[in-house]
Amino acid sequence: MKRLFSLVSLSLLPIALLAEDKPKASDMARVAIIKYEDKTGTKNFEYMPGSLQEAITKSMHKKFEFVEADNAKVEPIVAQVRAKNKGKIGPKEAAEICRLADIDILIYGNFTFNKAENEIEIHTEISLGSTDKFRKMEPTENRVDATIFQAADKVAGDIVAEITKVALEQQQAKGKAVADAKDKKGKTQLEKTEKSKTWADISWNFALTPMASYPLVNRDNASIKPEPGAGGYAMYRLRGRLHVGLFASFTSIRSNAKNAPYETNLDYLSAAATAGYYFDLSPRWRWTNAIGAGYYYGRLAVYSNCGNSTNCGGGAFNSISQDVKNPFFMARTGIHFLIFSFLALGIEAEYRMLYDSKPVHGIGGALALSVVF
Repeated sequence: MKRLFSLVSLSLLPIALLAEDKPKASDMARVAIIKYEDKTGTKNFEYMPGSLQEAITKSMHKKFEFVEADNAKVEPIVAQVRAKNKGKIGPKEAAEICRLADIDILIYGNFTFNKAENEIEIHTEISLGSTDKFRKMEPTENRVDATIFQAADKVAGDIVAEITKVALEQQQAKGKAVADAKDKKGKTQLEKTEKSKTWADISWNFALTPMASYPLVNRDNASIKPEPGAGGYAMYRLRGRLHVGLFASFTSIRSNAKNAPYETNLDYLSAAATAGYYFDLSPRWRWTNAIGAGYYYGRLAVYSNCGNSTNCGGGAFNSISQDVKNPFFMARTGIHFLIFSFLALGIEAEYRMLYDSKPVHGIGGALALSVVF
């Protein structure tokens, strides 16, 4: 019985060792190598997309351990994103593909033909799952002659060199050497990447803004104080860093005229169309700027307050209450931090002008809690 147990143990040992040596698929990066786009405008290079894909795939498998994504499932997602973005796949679009297809490394590109130089130029781009982890490689140029078939191997070699840098960065982030990630076959394991959204991926921003405003009036003639308010806005990325949107707020202006028997109160709602520019300081920090123009609607009340006056006189003061509607202008700037892929928090400063026969200028500050996507 003991001999039988020993024989069974010995027979299972190689299997156990093999299982220990083989990396878990759940820990390895999912890699998609999609066919390069033919932008030559001719039918002379129909073999190139398949040739490039095959050469890159073979070279990657020789050097690295990873899970090769099923291109039959990835290509439709690529086509969908291309169609939505007029054929373009940049850092933002590549990150979207990675998220939709659950890919950690996306390798893709295109090639063009220079007829005057009789030369083909191959462009390669690599996404590591998010907009800030995007690499655009130097193009590979090759004359269209007998050496053209070596171009695919050259591109594959350059990609392997670049992915080796990626593996090195992954291991250094964990405090390890690349040698520690190699298996007995000398292959380096590529690890999963974080596919988090950054500001560059976000087009819509809806914010609620508790605020305080302070009118810039002559303090020698009036006693004023900051007034609380509430506001909100929506911004949409129109193109690049340019954005447009809508802004609204509700607040008040209260003023006690010095040595006069009245007070002034204006409760008003302001609304404006806005336009502005983003500055992405890092994947999670953004500086926003916007200007806007619209109208303010409110009720102006002027009423007696002899308790604050030393010059009431003997006559009565007639209170006034009327609706107002006039042009409104504003400018805002703020710093925002992307807490999660859908939520951001910021602080903003504002200038506003309420147009009238004598325009009222004001400044203010606000917190901004934003839902973004």
